[in-house]
Amino acid sequence: MSTEIVKDIICPQCGVSQKYRLFAGINASENPELKQKALEETIFDWRCQRCNYFAAMAYPFLYMDREAQYVICVTPGGSGQAAEPTAPIADYVKRRVKNLAELKEKILIFDSGLDDVAVEVVKNALCTIIKKKYQAKRVHAYFSRIRDNDMDFAIFVPGQPDPVYHSTRLEVYRQSQEVLRALDFIDPPGFATIDARLARLILEQYQAT
Repeated sequence: MSTEIVKDIICPQCGVSQKYRLFAGINASENPELKQKALEETIFDWRCQRCNYFAAMAYPFLYMDREAQYVICVTPGGSGQAAEPTAPIADYVKRRVKNLAELKEKILIFDSGLDDVAVEVVKNALCTIIKKKYQAKRVHAYFSRIRDNDMDFAIFVPGQPDPVYHSTRLEVYRQSQEVLRALDFIDPPGFATIDARLARLILEQYQAT
């Protein structure tokens, strides 16, 4: 089951102390309502019952899906150490993310039956195209869903108030899987950070072969 901790929180606006539920661990299989909060990116939300003051109470926690056999260590802002893997999750896919947007993306990727490393390689190619189109130095892409034979992504471009939505064929994903097979890619030990930086390193290694 999910691990719940109750803390006393003093509202910084009105000074009233009240209880706040936070979760050291979330078991998605047993608590689907908490999975939904993770997908809505509201798991950190707190609102004062007296004055309606709102805050996002970011803290580290583990998100686990025993049925799909993956566990994600959330370390807000990327600070702090990731949890140490234990024997019961030795065979699970283990990931580390730094915010709720990245957690949501990992859940959507794994629930779609995809390899997040191959998805990052796809995103690398997609972001290269988007940066040229919008003449942007840096963009952020997040996997959204599989639709027919396409992969949908939400892309955030500096200066654009809303995300840009872009699709690419699943064939690009399969080509990315071939790149990983050609390199005999193996997940790093422990809670691995699978991101754009790793994708660039993989492509550099592949181009050097």
